[in-house]
Amino acid sequence: MRRLIVPSSLLSLAASLCVLAMLSPAGAAGSAPHVICPQQRSNIVPCCPIPVNGTNGTNRASSSPRIVPCCPQTNTCCPPTACCAQTACCATPCTPAALTIASSPEPSTAGGKVVISGAVTSNPPPAGAQVALWRELSGQPSFHQVAQTATDSAGHYKFTLKRGMVNADQRFYVTANGLQSPTLQQHVKALVGLAGPRSVVVGQAMLLRGHVTPSHAGQVVLIEQRKGGQWIVIARPRLGHGSNYGVMHRFMRSGTIALRTVLPGDSRNLSSGSGTLTVTVKS
Repeated sequence: MRRLIVPSSLLSLAASLCVLAMLSPAGAAGSAPHVICPQQRSNIVPCCPIPVNGTNGTNRASSSPRIVPCCPQTNTCCPPTACCAQTACCATPCTPAALTIASSPEPSTAGGKVVISGAVTSNPPPAGAQVALWRELSGQPSFHQVAQTATDSAGHYKFTLKRGMVNADQRFYVTANGLQSPTLQQHVKALVGLAGPRSVVVGQAMLLRGHVTPSHAGQVVLIEQRKGGQWIVIARPRLGHGSNYGVMHRFMRSGTIALRTVLPGDSRNLSSGSGTLTVTVKS
């Protein structure tokens, strides 16, 4: 009995015709959409928002209403839980979630109000996410949680630290939804006071005194006089236990004199100055 030999190329052609028949409107699967997944088709490039034909760059989803694109499960651009629907990928690329933080004013003044704010940036933004505020005071070895709030509909949050809460330099960060913000350095200027008589006679001793908040007991402050556009140190009193200072001084020339007191910066506060005290020295 003689066998019929069929070339392999003819067998491949026949198989291809069968597949085309199944995908045609007349085929048994003609009414079902054909799903294109980049993981399953080598000629489809994984992308966002819609898979693109890797051969000619045309949009396969728009050229045929029967072809439904899908997002691969490992696609980092379009997380299935956030951006992917059954019939299309996300309209815009998903941005990785992040947590921002800022303060106002920066630097602040000891005892003043400080507002710390930021946002959870993601697509879509999380409304009602719990945000915890962590603080490390100058000289402390670790952070401690000091407040908690929730994000609004746009993912923004805000903490208002009332007057008296921020007296020295400190650091902050926030946590929310498994994220942690960068660490924020809040700089603080001390409150420096200067008081004395508004007028004095040449050669007469006058008392210059003041107080520094927060306490810098034991530190030296500088009393300066403005001369020719520069500030010149005329006294260096040391702060007492109550962070107060006082020093007697004489002016040997008549005229109007501008004075101020400066606390040099340290690990707790920035360099800080008092307001200007104007003294009239009479002859």
